[in-house]
Amino acid sequence: MSRSLAARAALAAALGLWGASAQLACARDDGPAPWTFNGFGTLGAAYHDESDTRFRRSIDQRGGARAGHLEVRNDSLLGVQVNAVLDPRWSVMAQAVTRQDVERRWTPQLTWGFVKYAPSDAAEFRFGRMAVDIYLDGDSRHVGYVYTTVRPYADVYGRLTLDTFDGVDASFQRVLGPGQLRFKVFGGRTRGDIYLNDLVYSLDQGRTFGATLDWVGPELSLKLSWGSMVTTRDRQTHPLREGLLSAAPFLPNSEQALARAAEIGSSSRISYLGLGIGWERGPFSLQVVGTDMSITIYPGFEGWGLGATLGYRFGDWKPYLSYSRSIIDALKRDLDVPAGHPFGPYWQLANGYTRHDQRTTGVGVRYDLTSSAALKLQLNRIDAKRSSSLLDDAGNRTGARAFTLVSASLDFVF
Repeated sequence: MSRSLAARAALAAALGLWGASAQLACARDDGPAPWTFNGFGTLGAAYHDESDTRFRRSIDQRGGARAGHLEVRNDSLLGVQVNAVLDPRWSVMAQAVTRQDVERRWTPQLTWGFVKYAPSDAAEFRFGRMAVDIYLDGDSRHVGYVYTTVRPYADVYGRLTLDTFDGVDASFQRVLGPGQLRFKVFGGRTRGDIYLNDLVYSLDQGRTFGATLDWVGPELSLKLSWGSMVTTRDRQTHPLREGLLSAAPFLPNSEQALARAAEIGSSSRISYLGLGIGWERGPFSLQVVGTDMSITIYPGFEGWGLGATLGYRFGDWKPYLSYSRSIIDALKRDLDVPAGHPFGPYWQLANGYTRHDQRTTGVGVRYDLTSSAALKLQLNRIDAKRSSSLLDDAGNRTGARAFTLVSASLDFVF
């Protein structure tokens, strides 16, 4: 079995995509429903020496790797999963993950928990808690073993953290040419947290829906994904509206300020469009992902992301090169605020809240200890003109930064 197939098999075990052994267990009728237990984990460490800077792998983390500290909490996690095949059509799965959350606690979180109904080999329906299907390497950003690198692209996927929902999905698949084509639609209530500018934003009223289309062949895999998350009764921008209304009589163009205040509502939308391409032939592997993202939280933001990894395997070793880049900018909203006016800093904060321009280049090596455990060592050069992924020591987004991050991890499945 090649290392690529071994990784896919490990992912199947970790995520409950049962293979032949589960099918055989399902066929037995001389005992109770077969239960299987699986798990996965990462023991990670990261280090850098850039002062007043905390590196985060995703924006749902509150802590981060600080300058001069060997940080083991950024990437470390442990997950366990239980599956039960009830009969040839019905099955259930639950998965819990413990990792440092937005409050710096390690409280286990239910990340998956659903009932699956598969009336045929061509269709399946799931009901419960699931993750949005946006990753080229699998259904989860937590199973580090299936990724070549230490972590998924922080510049790209680190900003897409509202990826768990309670709802339904439906998948339909068929053979197309030398590969398998699958179409999935999903929808439900979104869950997640974001930490930025020393504030925790918890999503309570979000609804998510979307679709994915992927094709997996012997050497080539393609994935097109789209999703949209809508929140209602969202009051986080109401203080800005009240500030505009209060400041309007004292600004040079009060009608302009009133027009800006009228644009602020109580609903917002985050939309995502992604394309992933994976290719593997002999010892070579290449992955390229691209994303387009828009956020309507006032004043509105638009951006894109790009990530690529090139690897070469010989034996148990796989050295690789990686690159990622992401940019998010605010939409232009004209407002004349004189220099020194007390409302000026609030307007600047609103327009720069999530602005982001960051790129990361990397070199690393992966060593497969066994078919279910891998060691990784990685060096990244991070260059940011401005960043809402990095934080300063006070927990706020940062300005320009350029530094080297050293990371190592032990990833495993069982």
